[in-house]
Amino acid sequence: MNKPSSLIWMVFILIFIVPTPAGKFILDLAGGIFLLITIIPLILGGIGWFTWKRIQSKLQVCEVCGSSFFNTHTICPICGERTTITNTKDILENIPASSATIDIKSENIDL
Repeated sequence: MNKPSSLIWMVFILIFIVPTPAGKFILDLAGGIFLLITIIPLILGGIGWFTWKRIQSKLQVCEVCGSSFFNTHTICPICGERTTITNTKDILENIPASSATIDIKSENIDL
C-alpha cells in the first residue's frame, strides 16, 4: 500500500487543525520561532559590530613595525619605538594636572 502524499497531509491540516484554537496556537508558535530565528542573529551581529568598532577605535598601529596595540602605550610593545599620540584627548590625559591649570587673577576695570 502506498503512503499518503504530503499534499494530502497539508490539506488535512489546513481543513481540520488550522481553524481550531490548537491550529492558531501552532501558527503563533511557528511565527514566534521564525521571528526568533531571524531577529536574534541580527541583534547579535549588531552587538558584535558595535563592539568591534569600539575596540578598533582604541587600537593604535606602530608606524615602524606595523603592530597593533591599545593606545594607552606611548612605547610600542614589539619594537620599543616611541609612538606619536594623534588624539588630543590622549595628549591631555598624559599632561599632569598641575601644569594644565591656569591661574586667574581678578582686576578692576574702570569704565
